[in-house]
Amino acid sequence: MRHLDAYIARHVLMASLVVVVVIVGLDAIFTLVDELDQLKNGYQFFEALQFMGLRLPRRAYEYMPLACLIGCLAGLGGLAASSELTVMRAAGVSVWRITLAVIKPMALLMAISMATAEFAIPTLERIAQSNKAVAQGKGDLLSNKGKGYWHREGNTFMRFTAVETSGVLHGVSLFDFDEEQELQRIRTAELARFQGDHWEMEQVTDLKLGRLQNTETRSELQDWETGLTPESLSVVMVQPRDMSISNLYSYTRYLEEQGLNADNYLLSFWRKITQPLGTFALVILGISFIFGPLRSVTPGYRIFTGILVGLIYKYAEELLAPASIVFGFEPVWASVIPITGCLAIGLALMRKTG
Repeated sequence: MRHLDAYIARHVLMASLVVVVVIVGLDAIFTLVDELDQLKNGYQFFEALQFMGLRLPRRAYEYMPLACLIGCLAGLGGLAASSELTVMRAAGVSVWRITLAVIKPMALLMAISMATAEFAIPTLERIAQSNKAVAQGKGDLLSNKGKGYWHREGNTFMRFTAVETSGVLHGVSLFDFDEEQELQRIRTAELARFQGDHWEMEQVTDLKLGRLQNTETRSELQDWETGLTPESLSVVMVQPRDMSISNLYSYTRYLEEQGLNADNYLLSFWRKITQPLGTFALVILGISFIFGPLRSVTPGYRIFTGILVGLIYKYAEELLAPASIVFGFEPVWASVIPITGCLAIGLALMRKTG
């Protein structure tokens, strides 16, 4: 049985890896073409190529559930086309035994994928976004053009044009409000450097707004006391979907303590937590197709079916995510409902096949 498990696992694993390489390769080409439209200042072809390369692990992680589904359909489909699955069943190997043999390599892929998402992707994404923002902003880092990065701490709203992972902020703007939400003070600086326990801003303009008169002062250097550190800037620089599970959890608690809306971060947190379960549900659904409606179809039809099912699953998640915010149900259900649906259909089909 061990040799049979290894044989099935090898076919499914190789098919899944081929799918990942093909999908991520195509996505990388489209990403590079899109980045070529954003060339500006110091951000040229080499920088765009580097940006694309740093984001490859993220794209592989996002496409992994779809790749596992198509890999399962292609790998097991090849065995079915050569009648090897029929021989296995005739020899007394149950569908559930074959399912276990398929799930083992998928579990390995998901473990690698989750480790990449937790430890590598957040760091690579920060580096990619930082390098791009700094390169594009050379010469106009104080400009308000572009999205920049926003953060709130108490009654102070902060905006940074570019953030370097080394602990340097470019184009700093600080907006201080009072308890009545009236703007009291605006500070801008060309850059700020982290000095261990505080930030030191350079080329500072400090505008204090009064009821009768505004006061503006300029200084070469000014200390800035804040709880923000280069490490905590990770939540400012990257989108919730690119943050690690631990950072999502801690930042969600921080937002709730501040009385701020944390739904987007909760959605990303639960999506990452439940992604392995979603992948296994898709794999079981794919196996049920091989032993059921897709037993004797062409390989191209199987791959088309896998892409279609994967897209339906992804769009269901994408639609339920904003629905949870609009209708007020817990964000975790946006991930659990598609998983439950896939698993229920897959198990029902597999029971029919025995």
